[in-house]
Amino acid sequence: MSEPNRQVRRGKGSRPSPASLGVVRVGNDFEDEYPDGDTTCTEAYASLVRTGEALLGELDRRIRLTFGVPQAAATALAVIDGASAPLTPSQVSDRVLIPSATMTAMLDLLERRGWIRRIPNPDDRRSVLIEITPDGRAAADQLLPGIRTLERSIASALSPDERACLLNLLGKILTRTAAVAAEHPDPLNGRRIRPPRLDGQPQRT
Repeated sequence: MSEPNRQVRRGKGSRPSPASLGVVRVGNDFEDEYPDGDTTCTEAYASLVRTGEALLGELDRRIRLTFGVPQAAATALAVIDGASAPLTPSQVSDRVLIPSATMTAMLDLLERRGWIRRIPNPDDRRSVLIEITPDGRAAADQLLPGIRTLERSIASALSPDERACLLNLLGKILTRTAAVAAEHPDPLNGRRIRPPRLDGQPQRT
């Protein structure tokens, strides 16, 4: 069903997970350097980004090890498997949140693996539909429970109450991020007072 890709195992010389760096902490002079900034806002934002990169990185590592495909392709397979009817490539792309050009490459890969097939779209002769194959279902039946196991292994670092609190906090961050993303973007701007330590000036001890 799947052929492990031995090359993705952690070994000597491989890059460690971003998680090994822990939460982001800024220096004591941070707010002197950035008068418009806030220490905890920067630490929280940067730590969320690092956490997301670490979680996706570990998921990608496990998927490549097990199936020999990238995480994006496996996510597309899961979307196709979970649909009640064949999907158009654009529908798959919209649900996976990756560009259509990248999705075409992912679908090509899944088709070469024999996990999906393209069939004519009876409603539009110019397009095709994507449907899962029996081998694709078998792969999804291994992939999805495996992801649930990984999720539980990592999230078990928190108690049930802590996980509920985390979900509530993440909900607030996502709501605010969605609101900001819906606004017309302003160019990045702000004040910075360049610290002497960055200009080659001797430091006081």
